[in-house]
Amino acid sequence: MPNKKIEIMIDDVRLVAELYVDDAPVICNMILNHPGQRAIIQHAKLNGQLFFGTLPYACGFENTCRGGDLKMFDLAYYPPRNQLCFLYGIGTDEPLPISRIGRVIEGAEAMQVVGIRNWLKQGSMMTIVGEVE
Repeated sequence: MPNKKIEIMIDDVRLVAELYVDDAPVICNMILNHPGQRAIIQHAKLNGQLFFGTLPYACGFENTCRGGDLKMFDLAYYPPRNQLCFLYGIGTDEPLPISRIGRVIEGAEAMQVVGIRNWLKQGSMMTIVGEVE
C-alpha cells in the first residue's frame, strides 16, 4: 500500500503529512479512519523541540526507533501515552522507543512557529482533517 497524505490543522496552520502506511499500518489507519479527531497541543519540553496531541485510541509500537533518532519534521506516535508527536527542530538523545509513522511535507516552517508558540503557552487545538490527494 502506498504512503497516504493527511491534512492536520493546528489552530489556523495547515500541515500535510505523508503517512508511512506500509511501515506502520495499524497506527496510520487508526489516524486515517478517524477524521475530525481533535486534541490539545502540549510541548514536550524535556524532549527538545517536539510537541504532541493525545489521541483517544491506543495501539502498539510499529516501525520503532529510538526517540533520539527522529529527524526534523518527522511525525511519530508514542503508544504508551497515545501521543501524536511532531518534531519541529532539534530533539534530544532520547533512548525510549517511539513509532516513526510519517513526515510533515507541507507547512513545515509554520509548524516551527506552532512549536515555539506552544513552548511559551501551550493549548493550541489540533484537528485531523482527513486524507488528501
